[in-house]
Amino acid sequence: MKNKYIFQPPISTYLKAQLLWVFVICCLSVSSVVAQTTPVTVSTTTARRGTFVATKDYTGHLQPNAEVTIFANVSGKIVSFEAKVGQSVSKGDVLAQSDPKEATLAVIRAESALSSAQSQLTTTEASAQARVESQLANAQETLMAAQAKLVETKSLAEMRIRNQLTQAETAYQSAIASIERSKTNAQQALERAKTELDKNELDFERTKALHEKQHVSDSNLESAEQRFKVSQTRYQEAVVTAEQFKDDATHPSVEKAKAELAVAQKIVESRGWEREIASAESAVNQAQANLNTTQKLVEAKSWEREIDIAKAAVRQATEQLKLAQEQLNDATIQSPIDGTIAMQHLSVGDYARLSSIPTAKPVFTVIAVDTLKAEFYIPAGDARRINNGDLVLISTDSGIQNIAGTVTFISPTVNRDNNTVLVHATVLNLKNSLKPGTAITISIKTGERKNVQLLPLRSVLNIQNGSGTLFVVEGNVARTKQVNVGGVYGGEIEVTSQLARGTQVIVDNQHRLQNGTQVSVAQD
Repeated sequence: MKNKYIFQPPISTYLKAQLLWVFVICCLSVSSVVAQTTPVTVSTTTARRGTFVATKDYTGHLQPNAEVTIFANVSGKIVSFEAKVGQSVSKGDVLAQSDPKEATLAVIRAESALSSAQSQLTTTEASAQARVESQLANAQETLMAAQAKLVETKSLAEMRIRNQLTQAETAYQSAIASIERSKTNAQQALERAKTELDKNELDFERTKALHEKQHVSDSNLESAEQRFKVSQTRYQEAVVTAEQFKDDATHPSVEKAKAELAVAQKIVESRGWEREIASAESAVNQAQANLNTTQKLVEAKSWEREIDIAKAAVRQATEQLKLAQEQLNDATIQSPIDGTIAMQHLSVGDYARLSSIPTAKPVFTVIAVDTLKAEFYIPAGDARRINNGDLVLISTDSGIQNIAGTVTFISPTVNRDNNTVLVHATVLNLKNSLKPGTAITISIKTGERKNVQLLPLRSVLNIQNGSGTLFVVEGNVARTKQVNVGGVYGGEIEVTSQLARGTQVIVDNQHRLQNGTQVSVAQD
């Protein structure tokens, strides 16, 4: 992005040249060159009034206004092409022909599916009644098994639940004994860690005292200190472990065993075997209900519904066969829009697939190039300056300048990665002189100032912090003059200090001038 309207211009190549001239002038001054006796010939100009148009430039690319990737209508090898890259085509033009083999196979598969559906219908009509009657027999067997299970549950459930209580009591006592052993081990580990800590602390203090007297090396002190710190860590870990086995502390394994024991006790107290018996009775009731339902299916002749479903499957298979036959007739690839073929992705002999297949490649890419889309990004802070319908000027690196475009889209969201907003502008592509993908510069008008006082940029020296120096002609000598400056536009600079009308400003040979140097104004 480039801003043509700069009120505080940075040090440019031109300014560097001016600073060099100042250096040369200073050198001439130091060398004590006496006042010239021969006037320096200079050229002059006067300030002019003009309009200062402020614009901002952004970079972007041209894109097709419409781009369509064309896939094969049926899967198969490409057997011929009727168009080539760069050719203009109209909607409906034949572009290529694919091998109908895959579509033919689809027809065969659809015929096979229809045959299978018809066979299923025949089977259903012949066997559905026998299958439903078999379901009735199975339901009767299930009821008998549930009744036997109920008898068994009534006999054994109470004994099993009481055995579970005994097992839970044993597990609880075992958990308590295990924790006691762990507690003893933790206490012993704590005592060992404390002994080691005391020993290493004493050793560290002794080594430290010897080190202060320079009787031991730094490495000996560091080693003693490291052993002391390690023993501190081990002691702290042993303390934490021992804390877990305090008299008032609880342990997860004991609590778990205790909870399981409590559950087993509650089951016994609540006579949990009665629930198992109730569940077995419920299973008997469910089996009886299933038997009743199956009996109703037999009574209602439900197999007739299955036959209707099989007939519907035959109708669906018939429709699928019809669709496959239509696809067989659709092996011709046509252009869906008016445009130009931008890319051919496949060659004769390549296998073309339907767009619904993830690995499929298109056959062609067709773009509409009569109107192109300029796509560019602007800072989010600049987005408020433009609106849909605004005019922009577009230039290309190849030298095509000032192509008029119209803003047609300003993204409502900001790209969080770079704080920019996407903008589109449409451009008429007369005589197809513009190519999609071309890098472009987009100029947008941001303001306008009229009646601005302008001088050639080369006439102002030492530009810094909004001020600069001029040489003006007074009589037959050059005089320096400090002025305030504003923006730079092309080869001109705005001078905000008021200059007297007709003031002659020197535009060349400033490196030969000092304040008071005699000059001669060159005549045009």
